Amino acid sequence: MPLNLLDILSNTILYSTIFDHLEPQDVIRLSQTCRTIYGFRGDLWNINRSLRRFVDDPIAFRTLMAQHDAIVSGSHALQFLARVKWTKSDLDVYITKDESLVAFANHLMTNEGYYFKPYEWQSPDAMKAIRDRKSEQEKWVEKLMNQDPPVITDDNMSELGVYTLKGITGVFNFIHPKSENRRIQLILASVTPLYAVLTGYYATHIFNFFTWNRAYSLFPYHTFKDKDAYYTQGLTRQAGQGVEKYIERGYEFLEYGKFHKCIKNCPFRPHRRVADQFSWVLDLDTEGIDGSLAAVPQSVIEYQTWGMKMHTSYWDRVDGVRVFVPSFKMDIKIVCDSSGSFRYPRIYDYQNRTWGNYISDMKKTMGRLNGYHIGFPESKSKDWGDEDGMYRFDGEFENWYKLWEKSIMPYENIWRWQYPMLGGVEPDVTFDGKEREVRYDKMQE
Repeated sequence: MPLNLLDILSNTILYSTIFDHLEPQDVIRLSQTCRTIYGFRGDLWNINRSLRRFVDDPIAFRTLMAQHDAIVSGSHALQFLARVKWTKSDLDVYITKDESLVAFANHLMTNEGYYFKPYEWQSPDAMKAIRDRKSEQEKWVEKLMNQDPPVITDDNMSELGVYTLKGITGVFNFIHPKSENRRIQLILASVTPLYAVLTGYYATHIFNFFTWNRAYSLFPYHTFKDKDAYYTQGLTRQAGQGVEKYIERGYEFLEYGKFHKCIKNCPFRPHRRVADQFSWVLDLDTEGIDGSLAAVPQSVIEYQTWGMKMHTSYWDRVDGVRVFVPSFKMDIKIVCDSSGSFRYPRIYDYQNRTWGNYISDMKKTMGRLNGYHIGFPESKSKDWGDEDGMYRFDGEFENWYKLWEKSIMPYENIWRWQYPMLGGVEPDVTFDGKEREVRYDKMQE
């Protein structure tokens, strides 16, 4: 029987060589042409092979991720999705609870052969450093400031910088004795891992992460197609070093600009959701991992939302036009609901105020209903808390969002006045480069 093209391309060496010359979006498009090529995706994005750069047993490591609601973000998540490998890069693991941090630290030291490498202020004993992290940092800062004059070196500021990121309460470095390049950072988030990512990263190209079973890119179009990065924060010294590093890797850093002429499907919009139509979601091979051990349901991750503010605008009554005043960066607007209304903390945006108001109203309304139930098609049995007897709304959250997105969000004023271009309408606006610069300077003052 003669060989056809697919038989030839099914050879691992051949198809890997071909796909290595394609960008991720091209691989995705090609994989959608037939089932045979689609089946290659598990090998092209092999998460276990990717993690073996850092751990000998990726299945055990990912099982821990599932049990403790951990995510991997930073440069390694970007490398995994882009199918590239940078020699000098570490593995950033975001964790929320102290017991989870202890579990990962013990696993790395006991099962993977890592040792703890403390910062200057940290105890050389990993468990003590975790337990006393706040007091040790405070004593170290006090010691620096009490010196006459205060000794603030570049190294000191670089180390202290990891604790100034919003949403992070501790960073712990583990190094493998066989290679300094095998470095894992355990990052303790204040509320949720994704909250630390959304509030801490300085540009859109690194808004990527993976859980135990799925990988996500929040801005895939610009990150992989154009290798563009848009600022989401003002640059600190540490972030500036990151920018230089990524410029060397081929990325271009851009300000949001005078006016971003969005098309209807532009991902830069005031409301976004993890796993929405603008994100790239990739299922990972989960063979050998017991999904029932997952500490947090998938929907909790995928129905977290964030807002973005890229510019302000006002109506110029003299000229009869709407004038936009842009920012050089896109501000991430989110809040974290850690109230007893939910078993799991919920992140949502406040750029679209009706979403937060809607959640608040639904909690009040349904809380008063007690034993009654609003008839959403997928509503679950009422979830009463075991400890305090409070009613949890986790089972309703996804349906709340779907109803709000379809029935309320399209009619918000923010779409009509601040972002009319996202609806495919070219707004009547004016721009003056000099005026924009002056206005921006005033905004900063």
